[in-house]
Amino acid sequence: MLNRTHIAVMLVAMMIVIGYQVVAAAPPPEGSANGQDYIVQADDWLSKLADKFYGDPLAYQAIVEATNAKAVADTTYTQITDPDVIEVGQRLFIPDNLQAVADLTTLPQESPVVAEDPAQDQTVGSEEVAMINQDIPAPTAEQLALLADLDIKGVPPDLNNEVWLNSDPLKLADLHGKVVIVEFWTFGCINCIHVIPSLREWHTKYADDGLVIIGVHTPEFGYEQDLDNVKEALVRLDVPYAVAIDNDWQTWRSYKKPFNQRYWPSKYFIDKAGNVRHIHIGEGRYDQQEEIIQALLAEDI
Repeated sequence: MLNRTHIAVMLVAMMIVIGYQVVAAAPPPEGSANGQDYIVQADDWLSKLADKFYGDPLAYQAIVEATNAKAVADTTYTQITDPDVIEVGQRLFIPDNLQAVADLTTLPQESPVVAEDPAQDQTVGSEEVAMINQDIPAPTAEQLALLADLDIKGVPPDLNNEVWLNSDPLKLADLHGKVVIVEFWTFGCINCIHVIPSLREWHTKYADDGLVIIGVHTPEFGYEQDLDNVKEALVRLDVPYAVAIDNDWQTWRSYKKPFNQRYWPSKYFIDKAGNVRHIHIGEGRYDQQEEIIQALLAEDI
């Protein structure tokens, strides 16, 4: 006789099979060779399926197993085998256990800074921009060829978020002369977590050369709207760059019409003149993105 646990696992497995069939039947998003890439991992789709079983640890385990099964057949997917990662994922899957995740953090780190004054001036002075540009070598022939392929995709809407972490409020209009990456993310998204190490590395390597990284935290679930949970996640995930809190989805919606913003994570690469030159959706191709950063920093505008 089947007990409730067996029935729950069977229902989750059936929904995952149905979900994969729907994904397989749907046409993949179109990508642009000159500046816009689409990489959709299995857990992007499975996270939507997980909504139906939100709060059920059995559902999380089934999702891990389904993702790993997919990874066996397709090497572009990453297997989830680290027991610590699985444990944290199980805890994150149940909102009441978020504090337990915070208890896993053992390294003392400074708390993120919450900006209370959204009107504080963050204008980049012309002398500062000139000093940055003076230290950057002229673009190489390869970089010039890459820049020629990075068509202007439009002017990004400015950021009007009132609450910021790790930074005072920033305005894109005040960052002309710098290269800016605006990334839409949320701390409960596994793909977003996978992207953070590269963003952290770029922040460390290129901030002094004029790169500004801004993470726009647009929550998918209710527990991701809690500011204390976001602060804890920034410490646990070691996020050093500026983060704008987008709980009302205002910034997300402002990017939806001009750029069809629909995915976590999505990165917008903005040149020194304030134009979007490249859009990357999902994980991967970090070397290519770093080459774009270097070329945009070397570009003379």
